[in-house]
Amino acid sequence: MFSFRVKDILPDALRVLDMQDVHFLREGRQILAKQFDGGTPTRTTPTIEDILKHRPDATFPSLLRELASIYRSDLTLVCSPVELTMLREDYNIPSELLVLAPFFAPPSPHAATPVPWSDRHHFLMIGNFRHPPNFDSVRWTCKEIWPLIRKKLGMSAELHLYGSYAPQAAAELNNPKGGIYYKGFAPSLDIMLQYRLCLAPLRYGAGLKGKIVDSWWHGLPVCTTVIGSEGMTSADARHSTSDSSNNPNNPNSVNKQWGGLDGGTTAEEIANGAVLLYTESQLWKESQSRGFVLLAELYNAEHHFDAIHHAIENAKEELKSRRSRGYVGEMLWSQQMRATEYFSRWIELKERRSGKP
Repeated sequence: MFSFRVKDILPDALRVLDMQDVHFLREGRQILAKQFDGGTPTRTTPTIEDILKHRPDATFPSLLRELASIYRSDLTLVCSPVELTMLREDYNIPSELLVLAPFFAPPSPHAATPVPWSDRHHFLMIGNFRHPPNFDSVRWTCKEIWPLIRKKLGMSAELHLYGSYAPQAAAELNNPKGGIYYKGFAPSLDIMLQYRLCLAPLRYGAGLKGKIVDSWWHGLPVCTTVIGSEGMTSADARHSTSDSSNNPNNPNSVNKQWGGLDGGTTAEEIANGAVLLYTESQLWKESQSRGFVLLAELYNAEHHFDAIHHAIENAKEELKSRRSRGYVGEMLWSQQMRATEYFSRWIELKERRSGKP
C-alpha cells in the first residue's frame, strides 16, 4: 500500500515484494470451504479436490490488488513453487518478475539420532488459531476426524492442541473425556519430540505450511490433505506432477516424495491414514526419514539464498530495461490507478488528526 513512498523518495531503488502465500488464492478457497459448514453435503458441495483446483478470476477484488502489487514491484519473492507456477501460467505474470523463496531450514540436529516410534506417543495439532485455515482444521478434526481415530485406537488415544491467539471457541474444544486436551501456547517447538504424529487436515489455505516443516525438523511425520502438502513435495519443487503410481486419493498409498501421508480428502480417509501411520512402525520410520530428506532437498538455506541473490542482482542490472518494457506496471502507477496510494494518504492524515505518533 505504501510502495508509492519508496517510489517517490528512492525512485531508482529496487522494489522487492515478499509475498509469502498468495492471499487471493487462500481467500478464494476460504469462500468455497465455508460451504462445508452448511449442513449435509450435496452434489454441489465443493470437495477438497475442487478447492485445490480453484483459481479466482478477474472479478475477485483481492486478486486485482495483489497482482497490481506484483506489477508495481521489480521482483516478487514467492514461497511456494506451485504458486509461482500458477502466477506465471494462469495469470501470465512475466517470469523475470518472480523468484522462488521458500523456507530456509537449518540442518536438523535430530536427523542423526531421531527419537524413535516407540518413545513417542499421542497426536499433536499446532498453529496460530487466529489464522482461519488453522482454526477450521482444528474444528473439523475435533468434530469429525478425531472420533473416528479414537474409535479405532481406543480410549487411551489423546489429541493435544497447541496454539496462540486462541479464541474462546478453541478453548471450548478441550474435551478430556473425548481425549482432546487444549494445551495453549507451546513454550518450545521441542514438544514435538514427544509426539508420534502431527495432524494437519487443512481444508483450504495457501503457501507453505510452517507446522509441517517444523514437524519434519523434529522427526515428526505428518498426516494431512492435498491442501496441506501442496507445494511441499519433490515433484512440486520441480514444477512437475507427482508419480502416477502414488494415488493422491488413497490415504493408504505412500507418497514417496512426502514425509507422511497426504492423500486424504474426507474425514474417513484422514482418520484411516492417521491410524495406519500411527500404528505401523516401519511406515512411520520411513516417513520420518523422508521428512529429513525433504528438509535438505526443499529448504536448503544456502541453495535458495544463492538463487534469490542471483535474481536480485539480475534485477538490479536490468532495472532500467525492465521498467522501460513494464507497460502494465507503469500503467498501474498512473494517476487513475493509484487508489491504494490515496487510501494510505487518507490513513496518514486521519492518524495525524487523532494525535497518533
